[in-house]
Amino acid sequence: MSAAFAFKHRIEVRFRDCDALRHVNNAVYFTYFEQARLVMGETLGLRRVLEDVGLGLILAHTSCDYKAQLVFGDQIDVHVGVETIGRSSFVYRMEARRVQDGTVAASSRSVQVVFDYAAQRTAPIPDTFREKLEALVTGSSISA
Repeated sequence: MSAAFAFKHRIEVRFRDCDALRHVNNAVYFTYFEQARLVMGETLGLRRVLEDVGLGLILAHTSCDYKAQLVFGDQIDVHVGVETIGRSSFVYRMEARRVQDGTVAASSRSVQVVFDYAAQRTAPIPDTFREKLEALVTGSSISA
């Protein structure tokens, strides 16, 4: 499966995000991507679907490719899409784009795993959650 971006979250670069070189520190991009994933999960009801069956997500892997600098005051749109769906995991693809000119500042992939915290093991993706993920892949409407 190949994902279009199904969700967008706007973030303004804060002064505290920048380092001595006056650009966004490389570690901060992971926070931007995490924030967009979490806001998407809340907005689209993804977290609630898992919690209703006693499950959650755990981050298994994340990566970031840096493409352009961001500085204090920049606004970015973090775009999130679902790239692939497996038995118990799925991959988010994300981009942070500067609003002012559309420049892609960074791209990321993260592997999320459905996790049963009570049993301390992975779990198959529940059908209701899988349907929401598949809707994000195909661009179908999704209800919270």
